Amino acid sequence: MKKPRLFYLDLIRTVALISILIIHFNASVTGYFTLPHKLFTSTLPFGIYLGDFGSTLFFIVSGASLCYTAPERFDPIGFYKKRCRAVYPMFWLAWAICFSIRFVSRPGYYAGARTVTLILTILGLDNFAVAAGWVGQDFACVGEWFLGSILFLYLLFPLLLWGCRKHPWVTFLLTCAFGVSVHLMGWDARLVAIHLPEFFFGMLLVTMTRKRQILLAAAATVLLGSQTLLGGWDTKIVCALFGAVVFVVLIFVADCIGFGPVRRLCALLGKYSYAVFLVHHVIILRLVEGFDLGALTRRDTALLFFAYLVFTAMAASVLHWLDGKVRTGFSHLVHG
Repeated sequence: MKKPRLFYLDLIRTVALISILIIHFNASVTGYFTLPHKLFTSTLPFGIYLGDFGSTLFFIVSGASLCYTAPERFDPIGFYKKRCRAVYPMFWLAWAICFSIRFVSRPGYYAGARTVTLILTILGLDNFAVAAGWVGQDFACVGEWFLGSILFLYLLFPLLLWGCRKHPWVTFLLTCAFGVSVHLMGWDARLVAIHLPEFFFGMLLVTMTRKRQILLAAAATVLLGSQTLLGGWDTKIVCALFGAVVFVVLIFVADCIGFGPVRRLCALLGKYSYAVFLVHHVIILRLVEGFDLGALTRRDTALLFFAYLVFTAMAASVLHWLDGKVRTGFSHLVHG
């Protein structure tokens, strides 16, 4: 039987999406933080980078959503197939459109990219590969580095789900120990391991009563307080703790604002969030090209942000519609 939709997951996904939209706008209009901010801050309490905060919420809510919807009789092969169908067709469609436009409009842009890195693009690991330093340049043009990170976590999900159902606290401690250790040693270019405990934290939370959720958030708050007193903690570890606390707070906020229009708005944003994630960065980079960023006023920055949201919404809607048409057409082609 299909489980009821959890509004708080839609709400948290919306907050994560807004954070990512704002931070990439900030990065673009400030010349990657070389100019003063005019609309939004990029730093949260405890010196946390807004982009890291949005990513943390994204990983936590991803783990929670997958665990919540996982059937009792879990089929790993079926899960991998379903994830591939959810991720790759729209990614390839967005890539084909954006790559074609950029390749024609900017001759020589990809001259430094090695042909073999097309494999990374096909696997959705292109931005991740550049961020990790595997390659200097490839054919990346849509999505973000954390698509590659979540794909790695998808590979681990069947094992994590088994641990969550059989030995939840032991598995949580192991993911924390492993994730923090690998992150601090830098073996993963600090892109995946720290998100493993975040991802499992979401899985754990969605199985808990509200009372236990509060206790877990209280423990994270105590750790946050400890780092404030001691200082010198890794900022991404601090962000993970802060994100965990905010996640639980938003669960209770959802109880207070979960009326019709808000529910429908968050559900709508959740529906289009992946399409937005794929196209938003391409759009803002193109929009700022014609502006003198140093002379950009606060008013014009606000108008540019409005235009950015409008164009992103339009592009995401069109991409979502095209994805449905392509899937239907391909299905008819294969199955008749």
